[in-house]
Amino acid sequence: MLEINNINMKAKNLAIVKFTVAALILGLMGYWIFKTTKPFNEFAYGTIGVMLVIVGFVIYSGIQALNDAKSGLKPEDELSKKINQKAASMAFRISIYMWLVGLFTLDIFSVDSVNKAKLVIVIGMAGMTLVFLFIRLYLSRVGIDDNKN
Repeated sequence: MLEINNINMKAKNLAIVKFTVAALILGLMGYWIFKTTKPFNEFAYGTIGVMLVIVGFVIYSGIQALNDAKSGLKPEDELSKKINQKAASMAFRISIYMWLVGLFTLDIFSVDSVNKAKLVIVIGMAGMTLVFLFIRLYLSRVGIDDNKN
């Protein structure tokens, strides 16, 4: 009985951490929007949209962790560890090509060097996060095959 309570406590703490991260991201976004003096362009709206999608995934993951805690499931089992590992490796492979395409694409547009560096980092990091989250969501729905690499 003590082990089940310990597992539930870990799952609830994991959910609290996820909700705290989501609140922190939303708070920082709100601060950024409130402090911005220039009108937003398409890139800013795109960044806000991507960040809201990421926060949505974090909140969904937190809700799932709470539901798992109520059901008495472990917060991290072997299958979820394998799914995270497979999603991370696939996202890394895809992100290498994404970074290369992004760098070559930004050479086509006229952007000053300071903003170009920021743009590359923002697009790359947000893109990597989205690629990982979508692959992880896909693999959690479909499952993984242990026979494949």
